Amino acid sequence: MSTASDSLLEQVEKILKLAADNGATEVRLSDGAQPILRIGGQLRPLKTRTFSAPEVSAIAAAFADGARGRWAGEVATVQGAAVLLLRPVAGGPPAADAPLELDTAGDAPVEADAAAGPDDYAMPKAASGTIQIDKLLTAAVKGGVSDIHITAGLPPVFRVDGHMRPQPTKVLTADDTNGLMKAITPERCQAELAEHGGSDFGFAFKDLARFRVSVFKQRGSVAMVLRQIPNKLLTPEQLGVPEVCKRLVTRPRGLFLVTGPTGSGKSTTLASLIDYINQSYDHHIITVEDPIEFYHSSKKSTVNQREVGTDVPSFSEALRRALRQDPDVILVGELRDLETIEAAISAAETGHVVFGTLHTTGAQGTVNRIIDAFPTNQQEQIRTQLSTAILGVVSQTLLPKIGGGRCAAYEVLVVTPGIGNLIRENKTFRINSAIQTGAKLGMQLLDDHLFRLWGEKKVTEEDVLAKAQNFEELFRRIANAKQGIFDDDETVARKAAKDTER
Repeated sequence: MSTASDSLLEQVEKILKLAADNGATEVRLSDGAQPILRIGGQLRPLKTRTFSAPEVSAIAAAFADGARGRWAGEVATVQGAAVLLLRPVAGGPPAADAPLELDTAGDAPVEADAAAGPDDYAMPKAASGTIQIDKLLTAAVKGGVSDIHITAGLPPVFRVDGHMRPQPTKVLTADDTNGLMKAITPERCQAELAEHGGSDFGFAFKDLARFRVSVFKQRGSVAMVLRQIPNKLLTPEQLGVPEVCKRLVTRPRGLFLVTGPTGSGKSTTLASLIDYINQSYDHHIITVEDPIEFYHSSKKSTVNQREVGTDVPSFSEALRRALRQDPDVILVGELRDLETIEAAISAAETGHVVFGTLHTTGAQGTVNRIIDAFPTNQQEQIRTQLSTAILGVVSQTLLPKIGGGRCAAYEVLVVTPGIGNLIRENKTFRINSAIQTGAKLGMQLLDDHLFRLWGEKKVTEEDVLAKAQNFEELFRRIANAKQGIFDDDETVARKAAKDTER
């Protein structure tokens, strides 16, 4: 019997390493055939070189009776042909819970096959998608990653504390991104992707986290962004949500808005407030989302969650139907069009608390955005409706914390009768001044909160100024504070009023 060369054994070890990393319980080698891995009860052909009969015999001798430690070889007859079965010995190969490794494509070509390409020891895409995405998501959960970016021509990129971090893995091909997409994307969403070029959905990853996924086409290939949604709901206090918000959302009726740019934590804030109501009041809560992000189990309240595209065709349709379902609280994931905004205001007027989100910055801009969504001939009427329906607006943004993690800065508008008059009389340009003078009611401007966060040494000056609504004024306040000069509340209010009237 021939003896296996070091070169041949090196090739086999590479295959066994891949088998161990992917949880294979058996590797099959036979004359002239591709190696086959048994994974989860299924046989998966491996994209690599084949072995001749003498090579298989030499490998069998080298691995007889577990001679090489972690794998043992046994020759068996399968469908009339001699096949070498390599299986883990007791205490087997190391577990695959190792540093993130999507593929072994980074290994150098083996000596016996000079033509081997960079994917010589890659798992077939259809077989590896689930395994690769599993490793990717595990690394993201362990690393506190907020977003995962999957794009052909780049390695996976993680967003951590607001910063993009390319991962030390192989550069993904179009086949890689397509395989990863198919591993997690429902068929209806794959059809939507093919027809419309994009789709959004949510899915649970084991019991560790949920992910909101946006899959889309770009430059002829598939790309994805996965937003991590922690399984554990944080309380408003843990998030730093202003205390006044809890009082606003427990009013008997009205519209409460949480706004901010994409990725500013709007969904997390809303989920914490919904959970607060769920634990404290015997209400019926209906959420309408696209997709569902946080799951709420019924506690003191009864909770029903509806997903657009799966349970109901649209936000506006879900709102109309919700009014016949005896709700106390309705959450609308996004007020994305005129019809949905109109339905939300109507629901708030008819005795329900309605939560909604908008991609706007600042409370004053949010009120204007709602009014401007309507045709000119309807704006006077909507100003009147909004002035009595709206409870308040929280506008937020996220900043990297000094020392790691992130924290939110909030602007808070509590709609008093006086602010309602400003909305009705088309004097929304005075809202910022009203917020500044309403501190005793829990109101605050975003820049005031940013200034406090900087003063508490939670965030850097650079990050604070990058999020400022009024850069020059906040820059001046910080510069003065460094010299021990602080504006009193009256001076700040006067400056805010002057700025809004310009």
